[in-house]
Parts: sequence; structure tokens; C-alpha cells
Amino acid sequence: MIPKYLHKQIKNSDIKFKDINLEFFTLPEYDPSSHYLELTHSKYFQALLVLRHNIKLATDYYFSFICKATNMDLFMLTPSISSPMGLGSDSEAFPVKFGNLSSNLVDSSQFGFEPLLMNGFDKVYCYLPSMRGENPDKRHLNQFYHCELEMLGTLDQLTPIIENYISFLSQTLLLMPNILDKISLNPQKSIEALKAIIKDSSFAEISFEKAISLLEKENDSDLIKYNKSGRDITAKGELRLIELLNLQKPLWVRDYDRNRVPFYQKVAPYDSSKVINADLIFPSLYKGSFGGEIIGCGQRQDNPKEILESLNKQGIPSKSYKWYINLRNQNNYKISSGFGMGIERFITWSLCRDDIKDSIIYPRLKNIITYP
Repeated sequence: MIPKYLHKQIKNSDIKFKDINLEFFTLPEYDPSSHYLELTHSKYFQALLVLRHNIKLATDYYFSFICKATNMDLFMLTPSISSPMGLGSDSEAFPVKFGNLSSNLVDSSQFGFEPLLMNGFDKVYCYLPSMRGENPDKRHLNQFYHCELEMLGTLDQLTPIIENYISFLSQTLLLMPNILDKISLNPQKSIEALKAIIKDSSFAEISFEKAISLLEKENDSDLIKYNKSGRDITAKGELRLIELLNLQKPLWVRDYDRNRVPFYQKVAPYDSSKVINADLIFPSLYKGSFGGEIIGCGQRQDNPKEILESLNKQGIPSKSYKWYINLRNQNNYKISSGFGMGIERFITWSLCRDDIKDSIIYPRLKNIITYP
């Protein structure tokens, strides 16, 4: 439950939008040359900024006081990129020159977390920007905000923490009915979906293998991508899967093909072609609005030999990851699991919108000049 002082603060921030005459705050058409001027007067961005502020407050409260996790301030440059590593990744690194060295902007904070868990911390988290180099679209920004947590323990111990986090955020958004009414494309659908999560935050789950089997029966080549190294469920396939299961709430898809996910995911002991991981898939709420994968999580490799095998299978040079492998050789190493959620994806979903650019104050899009 949201504590009284936070409850009051969120409600008070919402009240000022109650008596504004405009029934709906129209989002200005994005123009990178004049976007900064829209920020000076647009009611849409005023409401969005308040909503984002409250999501950040709720996140810090949930992880710091309910989960007893410690917030970590981490680096923004790294030679060891995380999320793009995997034959199935749709992400690209964001290379930069750092003096005489080649480095990358951080795409995930996971690698910074894992050493810290060996120094007396059970759970660590952050709420920081991550940068990716792929071409932006309605699902991808080149800079987005990333809530990530890493903890000692297994994936099964982690998933309830994630489910309760989504419930806590849903409660937070429901304390802002005036803002939802002004910027959601369908406030009724938003409220219904958030209430359903609060009522029962234990989400259904399906194995990746069973999900593939269901989608194959649809005879639609746009639902699954087949590769020599494994299979990927497309964004369209994720939404179709939820429709086939007739779900109104998020769905866990577990145990993906080993060579289509990052090398650091733990190989499943019951099937060496699978890993212990899960994606949380959200249903589209309204006429093609945003849905699909919003959270990814997994149990980390604890076996140095298996890490090397996965790196070799995926054609990734091990040079930049020797330190990561060496952590497993330390006497105080323990199994960990972690997750990451794209803040803009969650906001876009909750507002029944279809473009994550609508959910960030300053979009950063590759090859497009923006100010400031």
C-alpha cells in the first residue's frame, strides 16, 4: 500500500489539473526544431512531467522501503555492453571515443550491480537513462529511462517483486485520475487495466516453447522469426499470444531459446537449449495502442564454463568479459537475478498510446538534431 504521506503528495499534484477547462490535453506534433518551445507552455507536457515525477517517487519508495534495496549511482560509460549481446537482440551498442579508448554509452546497469552484490548488499536498484544505437521507432528510443534491480537469489524469488512493483505503480497512477483523464487516449481503459492489476498482481505464465506452438497454429509468418540460432516472437506475435489466451493482464513468457538471448542468462538445468529467463508481455488496451514486452528478467550465469560456451556459441569475443567471468571464481560469489523495465514503455502502455516518444520529455533520436 502507498503510505499516507506519499498518497497525499501524489493526490495534491493531481488536483491542480482538475479545474483546467480543456477536456483533453492535445499532444503537439513532434518537431525537433521547436520542441523546446512546446515544453514552455504545453499542458500535455506539464501533466506528463507530474506523472513521471510521481512514478519516480513511487519507484524509490517501493524499492527502498518495501524491498529494502539500495539505490546505486553508476557509470555511464562502459567497455562491456550488456543488452545488445545476443544473436536475438534488436539492440545496438552506442560506441563513443573516450580519450584514446573505444567505449560505449551504458545500455544497462546490470554489469555495474553484480560486483556490489558481493559486498554485503542483497538488492540494488537504479532509475537511470540507458542508451541504445539502433534506429528509433514507436517501440525504441535512443535514450530511455530504465528501472533496474539486481538481487541475490533465483528468478522465482525475483518475479513476485516485479509483480508487486507493477501493482504499486498502478496504484500510483490511479491516484492521478485528472491527469489520466487529460492525457490518456482512453482513460476508462487505462483505469480498468490498472484496477485489474491491483486486484490480482499474480500474472499468468507460459513457456516459450508452448507460446511458439500456439503461434505456429496461426499460420502467420509475422508472428515468429526463425533463425539458425533459434526463434524470436515478434511484437505482433506477443500481442497475438495474449489475445489467444484471452488475457486482460500481463503475461510471463519463460525459458527462451539459449542462443537468442544474452550470454549471461543461466542455462536451464532441465534443457541446455533454454535459459532461466522471462519477459513480461502487456496487452494492448485500445485500438492498436502500445503493448508487448515491457520488462525483461533473468537468472544470471553462475558457471564460468557455461558463460564461455554461450559467448562462443554467439560469436562474442570474451576479452571484454573476462572480469565478469572472474567474478564467478571469487569465494563470496552468489547466484543473482535481475530485471529491467523501460519507463517510457510502461507509461505509453498505461496511457493507451502507441508511440513511446509521447512519454518522454526530451526525445533523443538518432540522426535528428534536437535542442537543448
